[in-house]
Amino acid sequence: MAGAGVALTVAAMLGGLAYLPIREATSDLKQSVSILTDKMVTQGELEWRTTRSAEDRARTDGAVKELDRVFGSYDQRFTDQQRQIDEVKTAQGAVYGARDVIIELRENQQRIERELSTIRAARSPASP
Repeated sequence: MAGAGVALTVAAMLGGLAYLPIREATSDLKQSVSILTDKMVTQGELEWRTTRSAEDRARTDGAVKELDRVFGSYDQRFTDQQRQIDEVKTAQGAVYGARDVIIELRENQQRIERELSTIRAARSPASP
């Protein structure tokens, strides 16, 4: 019977030695699961984030549509103003063209030259 007691003791020691790495691995596994649980995103939180992202996207799309409308209005105003400028230029060109400007400048130059001649003639001493 003593041999059975020794065998049982040896078996218990071997079992304890075999259990030690399993216990350490279990402890490491529990620690890893704890870390994963801390960093994990729950399904409820994931759904909340998805809903929030959809709401943000909807607000952004609305803002973009509003800006498109505003910028389209600006483009239309700029187009209208450019059309008005072009109409004024066309009307001015039809009434007072480059040829008319040149003729007027030449007439002004001739008038000034005549006035200068008159002034010079008035200032020069009378010859006997």
